[in-house]
Amino acid sequence: MIPDRGKCLSLMAEETMPRHIMAHSEKVAKVALVIGSALRAAGKEVDLALLEAGALLHDIKKIDSINGGPNHAVAGARYAEEKGMGELAPLIERHVNLGLWNSDEPVNEAEIINYADKRVRHDEIVSLDERFLDLMERYGMSEESRARIAALHRDAILMEKKIFGGLAIGPESIRD
Repeated sequence: MIPDRGKCLSLMAEETMPRHIMAHSEKVAKVALVIGSALRAAGKEVDLALLEAGALLHDIKKIDSINGGPNHAVAGARYAEEKGMGELAPLIERHVNLGLWNSDEPVNEAEIINYADKRVRHDEIVSLDERFLDLMERYGMSEESRARIAALHRDAILMEKKIFGGLAIGPESIRD
């Protein structure tokens, strides 16, 4: 089952998602839909309903993680499975770290959500460099965490090239 926007907002409220995380998720969905629509206009297959639901719910368990709970991407994927939304589970689980991906394969919804999340700092659309500077300042407390953030930044740059290669729009056109 792929929930529509209204159902996603209802689920976010049920989970008592804080307003600032809701605003972030809504902005990520907006960025993802702009990219998804551009890809569809270029003849690529993108499921916009799946994309919107995955983007809206990508941080559904973020507050639990902030409060000392488990990894929010893994917990969010488990939540989606438990709610009968198995199609969303891999999108949610891969929104922080894509894991293995192939630059030669068509762009998929998980990649779009992962990238869109990297373009939204709080509820503001920013460049990858701005976003990763913020992530480094907030979460780069150890050499290990700084190395992990730097690796994610390198992957995001490569993903940006994959997503926008052949599109009529460029990453700079994704702004508020």
